[in-house]
Amino acid sequence: MMENADRQTDTTENIVTVQPKKSFRKKFGIFVVCLGISSLMWLFIELTRDYTTDLKYAVSFTNVPKDLILQNQNDSSITVGITAQGFELLTTRLFRKRHELTVDLSEIRIRKQSQGYSAYVPASKLLQQVARQIGFSKTVSYIRPDTLFFMFSDVYRKEVPVRLNFSYSFEQQFQLYDSIEWSPKTVIVSSIKDVIDTIRFVSTVRTVKTDIDSSLSFKIPLSRPLGRGMISYSTDSIRVRLPVQKFTETTFTIPVRIVGNTSQLKIFPDQAEIKCMVPMVDYRNIEADNFLATVQADGKTLTQNPKLRINLVNVPLGVKVIKVKPEFVEYIIISP
Repeated sequence: MMENADRQTDTTENIVTVQPKKSFRKKFGIFVVCLGISSLMWLFIELTRDYTTDLKYAVSFTNVPKDLILQNQNDSSITVGITAQGFELLTTRLFRKRHELTVDLSEIRIRKQSQGYSAYVPASKLLQQVARQIGFSKTVSYIRPDTLFFMFSDVYRKEVPVRLNFSYSFEQQFQLYDSIEWSPKTVIVSSIKDVIDTIRFVSTVRTVKTDIDSSLSFKIPLSRPLGRGMISYSTDSIRVRLPVQKFTETTFTIPVRIVGNTSQLKIFPDQAEIKCMVPMVDYRNIEADNFLATVQADGKTLTQNPKLRINLVNVPLGVKVIKVKPEFVEYIIISP
């Protein structure tokens, strides 16, 4: 009986010690939920109020006066002070992509100076143009800088060649059928005199094409190292054409002709084996007679060389020669 009483006492004590822990956790959970709700309500109230904050925008310029180059437009940006509701400002900072602002230069007054031309857009006009583009429901409070100043220079022009900055690779058995073509081959470059004097050619933007298995025709933009406003081209891109065909490997055995002193010379072997890649489209039309292999047998060559090199002087269009076997032939001079 005493043992049962002890067990009941222990159970009662255990219940008494566990009960406060569960009660505390429950109360703490309720406290956290209430704290979270009150924090959200406070945040909601705060975000419905108006705030003023700075937003930085890149700036581009339109209607630049003809025959003038805007010299100081690179890396142009302005800081706009926006007064708007907290929700709108928060959304803009976190999610909305800020577009480039455009400043219209059609109404500026240009003044001639000793070194070029100058002009400015006053604060009132700049504020009007920016406010129309921002798209906020509230107001544009300020702009820094509040006035934009510009320096212009006369336009100089020059025609230069276009260089192709292009690399490529083919699927197995495919190759170029003919040379790569692009047009135009030259462009007219317009810029300030200091820039024009340094330009010798214009390169395309680096372009790579891989696993090519057919002919291609595509455009590649021209590289613009100084930005669109500082330098301009008569065209912004060129068209590139790659004639591509599937090739197969084959071998032709052709005679080797002697050029020069043919009456007193005998070569051996007098035939060459031409290993080459032939376009499938032309395979049936290409024969050994379409190739011409020669050796040069003039007096000077014979005295200086114990062997004569085989030269392929005629190869059908599109055929890619892999190997000529042999590369050299031996010869004997026959006495008359």
